[in-house]
Amino acid sequence: MTAFDDHPRGCRRPQSLRWWLRADHGVLARIAHSARTNTRLQHQLQAVLPPELAGHWRVARLDAQALCLITENPLWATQLRYRRMLLLRGAEAVLGQRPRQLQLRIEPNMSARRPPPPARLLSANAAETLRRSAASMDQGPLRAALLRLASRHRAK
Repeated sequence: MTAFDDHPRGCRRPQSLRWWLRADHGVLARIAHSARTNTRLQHQLQAVLPPELAGHWRVARLDAQALCLITENPLWATQLRYRRMLLLRGAEAVLGQRPRQLQLRIEPNMSARRPPPPARLLSANAAETLRRSAASMDQGPLRAALLRLASRHRAK
């Protein structure tokens, strides 16, 4: 199937983005619907799972046959496998019927896709020390870097 298979009357000219995203047809509309369903399922399943599992798995596919989850290593796959019935019940709430099985795939590079952890804040004492050091320097990249680092402090 190509992107042009859904074109009206076999037209080969470009269509507007609005046409491609219409809910009644279009490749992008089907992809967008699938992404919305997976996101909704991801949030519902995360709500019933322990917080320590957050960020270590994602939904790859959901249909009547299987709920397929991707995780970053066998440790998290085992933790998800222990919660198989809980996950299948959650998928049933979205799909309307319980998938027959839970499939787990391991993608070691998945952890690289996670957003970086939030920057750590500095103590007031450390921020003040950095500011004093920067104040004693001439203008330059080191002074600018020290001031940027000192700005990571927030008064409580």
